[in-house]
Amino acid sequence: MGGSFVSADVEDYYFTPWDLGYGRFVKFDHDFIGRDALEATSREQQRTEVTLTLDRDDVLAAIASQFSDGERAKFIEFPSAVYAMHPYDAVMVDDEIVGISTWIGYSSNYREMLTLAVVDEAHSEPGTQVTLLWGEPDGGTAKLNVEPHIQWEIRATVAPVPYSRVAREAYRTG
Repeated sequence: MGGSFVSADVEDYYFTPWDLGYGRFVKFDHDFIGRDALEATSREQQRTEVTLTLDRDDVLAAIASQFSDGERAKFIEFPSAVYAMHPYDAVMVDDEIVGISTWIGYSSNYREMLTLAVVDEAHSEPGTQVTLLWGEPDGGTAKLNVEPHIQWEIRATVAPVPYSRVAREAYRTG
């Protein structure tokens, strides 16, 4: 695992079907292993899968830090900036974690750095401003593919999933 989100509770890394937009496929009209636990989860406050559009100036500043003296951001690789098997970066509003980004990459079609994230419903409306905390705490881990770096705040705007309007309207119905 890698990224800015760190928790001692392994359950903080789990996602429910509702978090990922699959809740409409869950049916409780039959018995199955785990039904009671899943049913209890269905009554909890859920999170929502969103796309985050990263602020271009903040992304460019993070990239520029690689060419400057002094502290630098975690390297942002193209097209996919995922540097861990399981990336978890904190999505923040002020100093509060409101979600987790699980993937980050560049879309040539949209000329944007995008992330897939799961955020609290209160912050899931398209247009909502959040911050992605990019990079691992404490200067990075000892992983060979993680260079020393500082955590870098990148402003982001909540957008729908899928990001493509055509995919949302033509492919994802029901």
